[in-house]
Amino acid sequence: MRTVVALCLHVLQIVFLPSPSSPPSPSPTTLSGPVTINGQNGMVVENLHVTNPGGDCVTVTNSTNIIIRRSEIGPCGGNGINVSGGSTVGIYDNYIHPENPLSTGCCDTHDSIFGSGTSNLSIQGNVIAYGEANIELSSVSSATVTGNFLLNPIDSDPSQPADGQSRGQNFQVWGSSSNVTVENNYTLSSTDTTKYLFAENQEDSMNFGLTDGIIASNNYITGGHSPSGCGLIADTGANSAQFLNNTIVNSGQCGIGIADGTNQVVDGNKILNTTPINGGGNTAIYVWKVTSSDPACGPVQISNNIASAITSSGSANSFWSGGGCQTVTLTNNTFDAAALSLPSSQNLTPPLIPPVPKDCVVTSPFTTNTSLPPCAGNTAAPTSNQPPSCTLSISPSAGQEPLQVIANASCTDPQNALTSVVITWGDGSFTQASSGAHTYESSGSFTLSVTAVDAANLADSVSQIVTVTPKRHHRNN
Repeated sequence: MRTVVALCLHVLQIVFLPSPSSPPSPSPTTLSGPVTINGQNGMVVENLHVTNPGGDCVTVTNSTNIIIRRSEIGPCGGNGINVSGGSTVGIYDNYIHPENPLSTGCCDTHDSIFGSGTSNLSIQGNVIAYGEANIELSSVSSATVTGNFLLNPIDSDPSQPADGQSRGQNFQVWGSSSNVTVENNYTLSSTDTTKYLFAENQEDSMNFGLTDGIIASNNYITGGHSPSGCGLIADTGANSAQFLNNTIVNSGQCGIGIADGTNQVVDGNKILNTTPINGGGNTAIYVWKVTSSDPACGPVQISNNIASAITSSGSANSFWSGGGCQTVTLTNNTFDAAALSLPSSQNLTPPLIPPVPKDCVVTSPFTTNTSLPPCAGNTAAPTSNQPPSCTLSISPSAGQEPLQVIANASCTDPQNALTSVVITWGDGSFTQASSGAHTYESSGSFTLSVTAVDAANLADSVSQIVTVTPKRHHRNN
């Protein structure tokens, strides 16, 4: 048996329920003021809607075996959930949205989840939005972050650009942490305020620093507009980081960055950045010891990645090494135009929301997953966004060099919410439009593709082959 805590308008009720591994039965959420748990063991908080305009919504201090699940947490005047000390805290299948964009204090005054000085922390199946950082961990030992949807970090001071602030991550771990695994999450950062309540003000989407033992795998990362940020980065003192099989799409000026740390592995990732940022380096993968006074950097293994990024001038820039991280080994990567021509680089559809629920599917404005029953009494199935659809015609499809080809695409979206249509010509060039003309100066076989993306980052892509033959030289008699 486990103790279950329900705090409603500051009234404490304690009941006994079976183990939380039993299937959830929907029940309505109860409006609650702030929840505070201090020095407790074996409590479950569930089926609440917690708000607190004056501070943190849920505070867990020096407690063990605590579960927070199937609840809505927010808006909050401080952090959504603040966990300090203790061990074995689980945060499952919640909708967490502090929504405090006017806060200018730094730091960690309005994170969605802030964990510090704790161990064995588990975060799964949540929809998390509009925090200073959506998940911020400091001095934690053994944390797993699995199958969450993370949306639009809004940072510590909205009057400043993201690259001038100290927060703005969907996920960040820092400060003498160890054994952190982040997998199967979907992070989205967008400035579209017609769709989202607050625009993102992100630096990096996922940032790892001062941590030993890191696994970031099978995450889908998209969006971001900072000229200095990355989709995924190993920062100061991030050691033994494994960045494996992640998909990164239009994440700003950088897909994956290795800026510091020892024994780093970047393997099996797909990176497609076709929206260059003014003032940014605009590269798919970089290795560069940014700060010379930081701890040692290297060795770094870069292997089996499919990566392409476009600079502001339209040229391809898949990999860059700025030095200081010896030794860098590159093996079996597919870069630049060759990456754009591979079918696997075009099939980059994001996961459902949330990607991996734990026991039930949380109710939120963004939920699309129907793989498990809904949490908290929502019997209506979530609405499912439908992807765009494209057709493509080209003329001519073959000829001698130099060959001018005209491409005309027609892309539609069932929700009428297209955000971009991009033609990639297969030789490292691209056009941000549904039609255009391009001249191939050299012979070869090129995969010409058009890709449309909607406001939910669902995409469709179609391709055709252009064959360019060498120019014939006529012999004089």
